[in-house]
Parts: sequence; structure tokens; C-alpha cells
Amino acid sequence: MLTDRLTFRTIKLPEDSARAITYHRDACRATFGDREFEQHLERPGRYLKNLAKRLEEFPDGHLLAFAGNRCVGQLELQVPYGLTVGYVNLFYVAPPLRRQGYGRLLQARAEQYFRSWEATEIELHVLPLNVAAVRFYEAMGYAVSAEEGDMLLMGKKL
Repeated sequence: MLTDRLTFRTIKLPEDSARAITYHRDACRATFGDREFEQHLERPGRYLKNLAKRLEEFPDGHLLAFAGNRCVGQLELQVPYGLTVGYVNLFYVAPPLRRQGYGRLLQARAEQYFRSWEATEIELHVLPLNVAAVRFYEAMGYAVSAEEGDMLLMGKKL
């Protein structure tokens, strides 16, 4: 069964820096398209600095997902102290492994994390042009709650 093969571990810096940068870059390309992703891409040094800060505060929410020895994806999750709304900074499944059920497993882990922090809702931003992501999030129970610039704010009640 797929769930028996997926394990998670906290992102480790600097060991996982190259992988995290690659996944962040690919997520930006999927979100913004080949032409525009560079202007939205957080530079590697800045991304790693921000990731390190979030890792310090929310280590259990910054995870790599593995099927055996193969890394299938990454989650960057946080619930700011005192709030009941969790936020997804990055939800990533490696391209050759998409549409195989790994996204659902990452979503289940995300919900487990958010519930452990007593969050009652999850939010994330997605570009409407990233149709595959929007459809995936809708299938996971998210709904558009606002338009913020070019992005959609999607939320899900837990």
C-alpha cells in the first residue's frame, strides 16, 4: 500500500539545501510558467535564509517525503503562534511522481500537522493559471476564499 512506503523527515540545512532550492524553483515555474517565474522566484540565498528561520520556529512543519529512498516531495507548513489558521508555504510533489497519490499523502500529513497545532483552517496561495494545482486543492477540499492580486487565496476547514 502507498501509505506504508511514505516516510517524512525534517529538512536539514545545509545538507538538503540543493534539493530545497530545486523544489522551490520548480514550484515557482509550475506556478508562474516558464516566462514569468524568474521575477517571482526568491533567490537561493534569501530562500535558504527564510527557510532556516521557519525551520527554527516550525521544524515539524518543514518536511521531505520519501517513498523508500526516493524523495517524492516537500512540505513547508506553519501555524503562527496564537492563530488557528495554518499556512502552506510550499506543497511540492516531484513531477514524475504526480498523479500517483503522493499529493494526497502529503495533504494528510499537512492536516495532521495543523491539527497538532490546534489549527481549525488551512490557507495557501495559488495562481489560477496553475490549473492542475487548483484542481488538486479543490479535490482536497479547499475553496477559493479571496483573490489577492494575481493569486487566489484558498482555504480548507479542518
